[in-house]
Amino acid sequence: MAQRHLPGSTIGIIGSSLSAAVLAQTAGRLGYRVASLVTEEQNPVRQHALWQTVVEDYEDEALKYFGARVDLAIPEKGILSNQALRVLNQHTDLPMSDDLMAITTDRLIEKVYLDTHHVLVAPFSMVTNMTDLKEAVEYIGYPCVLKATQRHIAKADDHVILYSENDFNLAEAKLAQTTCLLEAWIPAEKQVSLIVIRNERGEILIYPPFDIRHEGMPVARQVAYPAQLMRPVEEEMRRIAYHLANQLNLRGSLTLKFLVTSAGVMYVNQASIGMNEESMFTIGTMSVSHYEATLRAMFDMALPSLTLNHPAGIALPLTAIDTDKLMIQYLTRTDWGFAIFPSNSLHQPIQGYVNVTGDSLESCRRQIEATELLLN
Repeated sequence: MAQRHLPGSTIGIIGSSLSAAVLAQTAGRLGYRVASLVTEEQNPVRQHALWQTVVEDYEDEALKYFGARVDLAIPEKGILSNQALRVLNQHTDLPMSDDLMAITTDRLIEKVYLDTHHVLVAPFSMVTNMTDLKEAVEYIGYPCVLKATQRHIAKADDHVILYSENDFNLAEAKLAQTTCLLEAWIPAEKQVSLIVIRNERGEILIYPPFDIRHEGMPVARQVAYPAQLMRPVEEEMRRIAYHLANQLNLRGSLTLKFLVTSAGVMYVNQASIGMNEESMFTIGTMSVSHYEATLRAMFDMALPSLTLNHPAGIALPLTAIDTDKLMIQYLTRTDWGFAIFPSNSLHQPIQGYVNVTGDSLESCRRQIEATELLLN
């Protein structure tokens, strides 16, 4: 049985990303105190935290100290190892099952878990040296992707794409750093994200699938709804999300990343806890944001029904937007969603996303072009 945390309890957020700051802000609005554990004194979470602890790294002693002073801990994804999560769990309420700790920190365990539960994933193999790699390539073929198995290590997201033996020197350098996972390259037509929320009492809320796109100049990561999917594909995504949420005894949120081919075949490319960039899209466009729903689930509050505030929307990162033109829209529009937050940078004082909404995706695109938001 999960511990019940009522307003006035202290929520400890570990990490300093913008998503961590939004989560802290949301916790405050729900009536909770927020404490912060970070490795840099200047960070966006600071303004929303009652107190902050700055450490050189997230070692065991720092986690023990922090855990003992908070009622519930929420670590950012990809910054703690499985062992570190277990240490933290001994000193505070950490809303993660053993399986969830393992699959969200180790890519190999994640793939094995999904495969065991009959979820389609790209062919994969663990590799520790060049001999392993050459054998795995014979099975998987080119092109393929070499990834670090552990998500918390430095440069864990710097993957190496192998097109031929000419890329073995890059792979050898990667293998010298850590144990890796070799994965087949999937020629995907779409990248789709699906968020599922579950509380301790077993209530489940599933957000609609979002398209993840890389468009514009400069190239920007955009999030769009509705995802253009065949009905059976979307239904299968929802079935997988529901199944995994229950199997993992989820308490909080899980984001599934799918790769969908032109033939409608879909692969689960990632299963992760915590907030992702696409979470910003839910602010203003959905009746309840990903941030609020996640906290409600962790506190074992009832989950509300989910409705769409607009039929369609496209979220644009502020890094790809002309700030002056954005401010014109910010001051005059009531139909768009603005997930805008102050930053610590003097050169770029704000950060976040603008959610352009409309009756259709084409309507959203026309608005983006008409307002000339995107940088040239």
